[in-house]
Amino acid sequence: MATPPTTRKRHPIWARFYARISPTMDAQGAVDHRRELLAGLAGRVLEVGAGNGLNFAHYPPAVTEVLAVEPEPYLRGLAEVAASQAPVPTRAVDGTADDLPASDASMDAAVAPWPGTACARSLVSDSLR
Repeated sequence: MATPPTTRKRHPIWARFYARISPTMDAQGAVDHRRELLAGLAGRVLEVGAGNGLNFAHYPPAVTEVLAVEPEPYLRGLAEVAASQAPVPTRAVDGTADDLPASDASMDAAVAPWPGTACARSLVSDSLR
């Protein structure tokens, strides 16, 4: 059973730290990881753990839609801004890997981009079966 948004554990300090340090991480090579992760994707993509949305600028034109799930409110707010500037249609929404806001078999690909989402990878794997 999914955890309701009002009872989920928040991570406001981590969220602000990540938002502040991620541009430096990109400058030190993380942007190459983003590009490699997203290269070759097409169709509708589910991104679990979207963070502040820095991946959004790197989705290839063959992607027709990105549904980006981010449970942390501060990061999701930043992701919503990034989504409005993305080169492909992108929505940043509240959600978790154990309660994905998408119908079964409605996506063509899924990504869980960062080590910060590693704790959710088993849930992502189970959720996508």
